[in-house]
Amino acid sequence: MKAVHFGAGSIGRGFIGQLLHDSGYDIVMVDVNTALVNQINANQGYDLYLINHAYQKLTIDHVTALSATQDSQALIEAIVSADLITTSVWADNLAQIAPVILKGLVQRQHLQKSRLNILACENAFMNGQILHDEILKADTQQELIDLDAVAAFPNTVVDRMVLDYVTAGQHSVAIGDSFELAIESSQLVDPKTPPIVGAEYTQNLQKYLERKLYIINCGHAWAGYIGYVLGYNIIQDVFARADLVQQVRQTMEESARLLVRKYDFTAADLDHYIDFAIDRYQTPGIKDPIARVCRSPIRKLGPQDRLVAPAVQLEQYGLPNELLLKGIAAALLFFNPQDEQCVILQKYLTDHGLPQTIEHFTAISAASPAFTKIMKSYDQQRQLLAQHRDGEI
Repeated sequence: MKAVHFGAGSIGRGFIGQLLHDSGYDIVMVDVNTALVNQINANQGYDLYLINHAYQKLTIDHVTALSATQDSQALIEAIVSADLITTSVWADNLAQIAPVILKGLVQRQHLQKSRLNILACENAFMNGQILHDEILKADTQQELIDLDAVAAFPNTVVDRMVLDYVTAGQHSVAIGDSFELAIESSQLVDPKTPPIVGAEYTQNLQKYLERKLYIINCGHAWAGYIGYVLGYNIIQDVFARADLVQQVRQTMEESARLLVRKYDFTAADLDHYIDFAIDRYQTPGIKDPIARVCRSPIRKLGPQDRLVAPAVQLEQYGLPNELLLKGIAAALLFFNPQDEQCVILQKYLTDHGLPQTIEHFTAISAASPAFTKIMKSYDQQRQLLAQHRDGEI
């Protein structure tokens, strides 16, 4: 079997590439980095280093690489002969790879090749649909008779700790043990024939999307914003304090109660998931800047995003949400002059005041009990921030 994977970065090699290898595929990695392409071809594979096992080396073999910019004909031929296509190029770049995938699919159509699974393993909602739509946009000459007859585009949820790792002059990847790859089984070419070993197949991807967003992404962001208020610059300093770790856990548990109420998760299931998240944040040797964790606060304060969405739904169910609201208040205080969204948010706050800012960015109504709690928490945390940041705000 052959898989073509777009994106030989840390997720591509450290996550999807390993799963493809373990599933028995010969892998063709596609990337714009010529030096990395040459390295993979010289070694006929690449090395991973296992963070949880004293950085023990794991070699992924049966791998070749193609340049996305220089090997276009060979890439089209690889797509024509592929049994599976996967991507990890960042969702914003799917439009860049859509034209060459289109060319390969057109050739498959002419040759009457079998329908193909294409998995966009990107950290984006409805990632498969995004790639599907970008291929349709690229088909300006209407060469494809019916895209859905040529390929299937299941949506996915992806998560793994992966870090760039350079040793002996070689670009490698360090990886954590735990990972999540959930695939929308009903959209596969054949739901009875899963293409990747180790993935989780589901007919309800939404619950996995919300589990990741409301627990992992939520807890990480909450720790970052609270850490900023307390004067920390590295997220691991937050997770070095037992009292803060407990608060992060309790915040995740608020979201977990919502997920138990909405879906068929058990409390025990989500306790294990929270343990996985906490362990990941406490991995030795990792330093993650608060500025990176907290970046793009407008997006993270969105009504459908990691803090506001679970907090609002919990209120609707009459369930506790105080810690989530505390995180929302802290996010409104975060400022990094290099972050465009921070500048926009703080200017809006200065021009319009806190009540209007809360409504504008979170869509939480002033009539909601959550609104008053956010206002109160904001004032309390603003005082803490002034103490730790020498009165910057």
